[in-house]
Amino acid sequence: MSQACADDRPAPQGQASAATSDQRRVIGPASATGICVAAMIGSGIFTVTGAVGAELGSVTNLMLAWGIAGVLALAGALTIAELGAMKPKAGAQYVIVHESLGPVWGYLNGMINLFIGYVAAIAAIALVTGDYIENLAPMVDARAAATALLLSLGVVHSVTVHGGKRCNDFLVILKVLLVVAFIVAGLSVAVEPLLPSAELIAAARTALPGSALATIPDGVGAAQVVEHLRSAPAPPAFSAAIGLAVVTISFAYLGWETAADVAGEVKDPGRSLPIAIIGSVIMGGVIYALMNLVYLRVVPPAAMLEVKADGSLAPMVDIGAVTARHLFGELGGQLVIGMIVLLFVSTLSVSIMLSGRVVAAMSWKGQLPSAWGGLNQRGAPSVAIWLVVGCTVPMVWISGVTALFEYVGILLTVAVSMTMASIMVQRVRHPDLPRPFRVPLYPFPPLVSIGLGVWLIVAAAMEDWRPVAASVVTVAVILGARPVLQRRSRPPRQVT
Repeated sequence: MSQACADDRPAPQGQASAATSDQRRVIGPASATGICVAAMIGSGIFTVTGAVGAELGSVTNLMLAWGIAGVLALAGALTIAELGAMKPKAGAQYVIVHESLGPVWGYLNGMINLFIGYVAAIAAIALVTGDYIENLAPMVDARAAATALLLSLGVVHSVTVHGGKRCNDFLVILKVLLVVAFIVAGLSVAVEPLLPSAELIAAARTALPGSALATIPDGVGAAQVVEHLRSAPAPPAFSAAIGLAVVTISFAYLGWETAADVAGEVKDPGRSLPIAIIGSVIMGGVIYALMNLVYLRVVPPAAMLEVKADGSLAPMVDIGAVTARHLFGELGGQLVIGMIVLLFVSTLSVSIMLSGRVVAAMSWKGQLPSAWGGLNQRGAPSVAIWLVVGCTVPMVWISGVTALFEYVGILLTVAVSMTMASIMVQRVRHPDLPRPFRVPLYPFPPLVSIGLGVWLIVAAAMEDWRPVAASVVTVAVILGARPVLQRRSRPPRQVT
């Protein structure tokens, strides 16, 4: 108790400026694991399966895509665990790429992680959260609700490190309990699969005449409809469709690396960070697999589509809400949807907390204006927090959820590949540097991560070139902005 109070005392006036020595190591291994779990298990678990299910068409393809995404995340997690333990600094991924590949690559990695991995991802999560709130209370505008949440969480995390940590600890415990309860109930309740409505079948016959939905025979019983949907033709394994789905699913795994972003505030980072990063991937993978079994009890992948107000078809991105209502009835479904909203708030909370640390770390390295890295008297990067919130709110009002999933997945695959390459460079340049944790079976995990990353981007481009083209344009804009941002920064300070 006394140590916690001491850690939260106001810092001396002279330390309000940005410097990593101002950061207090107040985050233990349990809280660090909670940060990763809170960041990973959020909107993706209740949306992504419905976003990709119809395109994949079969249970085998769906589980294969989730499995590939899990292998990619685990390979990356093993590598990032070594990185975080070796370089326990705020924004550790950015720091290691900067030192290994040079300032330009470090800047690109940091900006992708910041403005894509955080700002764009936070916008997507906030949009989904707003949609679920509107689902509960139709009189509430989804985008207005998302904006109010972002502003409220900005206040929490811009005041004090301890306040944000305690908020995250509470929300992640609640999140895990609620998800486990949903899975247990979803696998225990006796239920018949949800049959597609006549309206959905008619829309499919117009928009997708060759699809499984469109070819359901007239006059057959429920069992025959389900069998038809489950046995429908689907893309072959490792096709371009699988690749694009893995890119989208990677959004759900987003967050396993986030403990490295607060490494400067983690106690005993050599031990705590590997536990947090690797443990969260394993925990998340098991939870995702079980959650998908719940969804598949209710909706065959080929039927994961909905009819929009204008009569067009759209992916079933609210599959969590659809499943909850079918399993537990209207009232029970409403209660479960309310719980899901709390899970989304947890993910938003930890994402806002972590994004501020990335802004601060880049400021301390001279890659962003120096004022952006300022810490307040309680050690929180308040300026950076509000910059992130200020950039995210406009995206809430101009973006769409599915497009953001694909866009975020592609660019973050590029950023993670840079981090994997940096770890390998460090092994060559500094083989004797102390490494509290070493990647097992090195160099296979980073090579697997890079190889899968290249395949995903190529496959995504073959299936739909637009997200890849948008990603290329984004990289060009980020690099073009570098001279402007650096002119407003002071000379790089030593990060210790």
